[in-house]
Amino acid sequence: MSDTARLVMCLVAYVLLFWSSVTMLAEPAIASDYVANFERVPLVQNRPPKVGIWKLTPTVIVCEYTPVTNEQITKAVDYWKDLGYRFYRTQYKHDPLNKCQSKSPKGYIIIHMRTLGVKMEETSLAQTHFFVDNDTNEINWAIIYIKDPRETVLEHEIGHALGFLHFNKINHLMNQKWEMGGWDKEGLENKRR
Repeated sequence: MSDTARLVMCLVAYVLLFWSSVTMLAEPAIASDYVANFERVPLVQNRPPKVGIWKLTPTVIVCEYTPVTNEQITKAVDYWKDLGYRFYRTQYKHDPLNKCQSKSPKGYIIIHMRTLGVKMEETSLAQTHFFVDNDTNEINWAIIYIKDPRETVLEHEIGHALGFLHFNKINHLMNQKWEMGGWDKEGLENKRR
């Protein structure tokens, strides 16, 4: 075997060993977590569990300093509009009523940067807090904390704000693990258009 062939084989072996060690050491990113007050969770179904609905048409506000572009939030909201959900308006870093300061902004989906007071797993990319009235199943408000707005994260978090829980089907938008998720929207369509 020639020296060139040996060099190529050693280089290929080195690259393969390096790649396999990196993939084994890498921690998977968790798409999100959610914090909610609901008391009951639907039985396991062949679609993402949903714990509430909005009776008010929510306004989405992206707060100042949030690491999200106007294009990203427009794309994420349009994704859900295409599935039949309605939003009163989307305000990008414009909050004249100071809803970004509210702990319970009724009628709003607020998007914040991750702050020190919000406990979030190190591997989490975002977290959504929402309030569901357990008597009416009405979602009153949602606050999304974004740490890393990579592809599908905003859409996933807005899914939580709309009442959907995790659905661990490979390639599904609501999969808890970002690496296992994707754009599958089975069970997310709004039937009440």
